[in-house]
Amino acid sequence: MQTREELSGKENSPLNMERDIENQTKSSVMATESDGSLQVPIPCAVLSVVIIVTLIIAIISLSVGQYNCPGKYVQENISPLMTSMPLDLPVSTCPDSWIGYQGKCYIFSSTTGSWSTSQNACSSYNSTLAQIDSEEDLIFLKRYAGNVEHWIGLRNKTGQSWQWTDGTEFSGWFTFRGSGNCVSLRNTEVSSVKCQKELHWICSKHTKH
Repeated sequence: MQTREELSGKENSPLNMERDIENQTKSSVMATESDGSLQVPIPCAVLSVVIIVTLIIAIISLSVGQYNCPGKYVQENISPLMTSMPLDLPVSTCPDSWIGYQGKCYIFSSTTGSWSTSQNACSSYNSTLAQIDSEEDLIFLKRYAGNVEHWIGLRNKTGQSWQWTDGTEFSGWFTFRGSGNCVSLRNTEVSSVKCQKELHWICSKHTKH
C-alpha cells in the first residue's frame, strides 16, 4: 500500500512533468494545425469572390459604355450620329423653320395674300406654292394646315385645264369643290376659290442632299 507522500512524489517526478509538457505541446500544435486548416481556405474564398465581382463590374462597365457612347465603338470614319442610319442613304436637310417630309421641304405662312402674291412670296424662297404628288402628302398638309385655309400650287387659268405651278397638268387624282380658279386646302377639305381671296399659303421645294 503506497502512502500519499509516495504518490505525490511520483506525480511530481521530473519524468511525469516532462511528459505533461510534451503532451501540452502536442495539444497546442494540433490545435494550431486544426485552426489553420479552417482558416487557410477563407482567404482563398475571399480572393475568388473579389476576382469574380471585379470581372462582373468590368463586363457591365463595357456594356454600359458601348450603349451610352456608341461613337467610341464604331469606325473612326463613321459619325456617331449616323450609326443608326443606313450608310447608303443620303442625308436630307431643310432650311430653318421648314418642315421636311417625303423628300420635300414645306413652310406655312404666317401672313395672308392672294394666290399670285403667295406664289411670288414662295419664289423669293426658291420654292413654289405646294405641289401635291401623293395621298400621303395631301394628308400631311391637311394636318399641318389645321382649320385655316392655305393656298396650294394648283390653278385653272381661263380656257385652260387645271395645272400645277410647274406647268404639269393635274390628273384629277383627288377631288375638290368650288367655283373659283385657284385651289386651297385645310384639314377638312380641298376647295377652289377666287384667286383674289386673302389666304395663308404653303410653299414647297425639294430637299437638298
